[in-house]
Amino acid sequence: MKSHPRNARIKGDPFLPSRFIFGDAVDDSGIEPSEYLIHTEFPAFVCRLVGEDNTPFPGREVEADAFASAMLYDEEENLTVYVCSQGFRLFDFNFWDEVPTADELQKVCDAAMDAYRRLNEAYAARETGVKLREFREGASEPLPPRERAQRIDDLAAKAREALGSPVHAMQLSATVQMALSGGDPAVFTEAQLALLKEPAARELLIGTARDCIAFPEVLHKDGSLASFELWALPFAFSRAQGGVWWHFPLLERIEAPLADALDVPQNAVLWVSPTLFTLEMLNERACQNLSQLATVMDAGCDFAPYNPDAARATFEAARQTADPQLVLAWIPFIVERGTLPLDKAKRLGRKALDAVMPLVQEAIGAEMEYGEAELFAPLPWWEALSAGTRAWNRKRLGVTVALVAASAGGLAGLEAVAQYQPEHYAYQVLIKASGKDDVLAHAPWALVPDVAPDKEAAWEDLALCLKEAGIPLTEQASRLH
Repeated sequence: MKSHPRNARIKGDPFLPSRFIFGDAVDDSGIEPSEYLIHTEFPAFVCRLVGEDNTPFPGREVEADAFASAMLYDEEENLTVYVCSQGFRLFDFNFWDEVPTADELQKVCDAAMDAYRRLNEAYAARETGVKLREFREGASEPLPPRERAQRIDDLAAKAREALGSPVHAMQLSATVQMALSGGDPAVFTEAQLALLKEPAARELLIGTARDCIAFPEVLHKDGSLASFELWALPFAFSRAQGGVWWHFPLLERIEAPLADALDVPQNAVLWVSPTLFTLEMLNERACQNLSQLATVMDAGCDFAPYNPDAARATFEAARQTADPQLVLAWIPFIVERGTLPLDKAKRLGRKALDAVMPLVQEAIGAEMEYGEAELFAPLPWWEALSAGTRAWNRKRLGVTVALVAASAGGLAGLEAVAQYQPEHYAYQVLIKASGKDDVLAHAPWALVPDVAPDKEAAWEDLALCLKEAGIPLTEQASRLH
């Protein structure tokens, strides 16, 4: 745009306003106690609007659902007043052209009250929340042992074949997608474990699975193909009660401000999943059910990792117990592929957090009680899992070590012993005084959720973190009883 010459005529085609415009006004004392109504058609006028009016008039004593109105004349104030059975009063009429008759003005005011009613209904609907969408559950059914074994062998064989053949690599991608979305997570998990002695084939298999999740493609009924990228906002919060809920319809409201803050092109798709995924949910199926997320969202539905009714009943029972907990979760969203460069997302990350944090808190609070909450910057899916888990691990371990150091007089003389707990996909880190068996404190150190969680990478990250603090670390085999 450029500066408009002061003496030039105003340009542009006029945009006709709505027939009725309602709003507030301010004076020197602040917001005026009455609203204003503007009527833009004949007879054009502006007047004041107030509620809770009980002025008697013929017809007010009618049935509760019936509507009645009247034009009255206040002799003392020399004013024409409109009143109705809904309790509204219109007065101080100022006309811009010809003054109508009382009958003409009453008909306009009746129409205005109908518009005012619909306006308030729209406000109420917006405050109540968004319309619930259809749930679609991911497949979750173990295969018969013989069929499972056949699919495991077939998947491992295709990974070997794909190492030196682009054609077989394309076939591997389709086979992996079927394995991930088939409902039996053991197929992919056992296949990648079967390739432990063949690291090249195993890495190809794992990388293919990670790409299927991070870069989903959705085939439409008309034959068109939509390509997306899966991103996420890591989200941590505390709860005083047991149980954690996972579906928050109001998260839909963050789509527009998130897209604006990240400068996503106006016509590009950015859809937020109202279903969030906790650390435990991702570990339960090794992230595999995420391969179905984009397809469900593209169909305008909400993904259900569990049966919604049964899960809700379980949550309602668990929330009755006092069970303080800290929860790490991720809010997924998909964007059209190529519309959100990583460098731009990192540069605008803080702006995005400022834009959506209040809406995220409102959405979570509408469905579940929580205490403190922390939202992390949006990142591509696997980067978001890594960044969120690493930050979470360091924060919890750091607080634990700081408390021990405060009572022990410093970090000197402390040591750490880590026990791997496969059922939790985490190390349990025990903080002790050097040479003593008494445990002063303990904290979990979680593996980053993945289709094939990397225990060694988690250990190396833990060792590096404690080395920076000057605390020696040893590993202890977990007890089996």
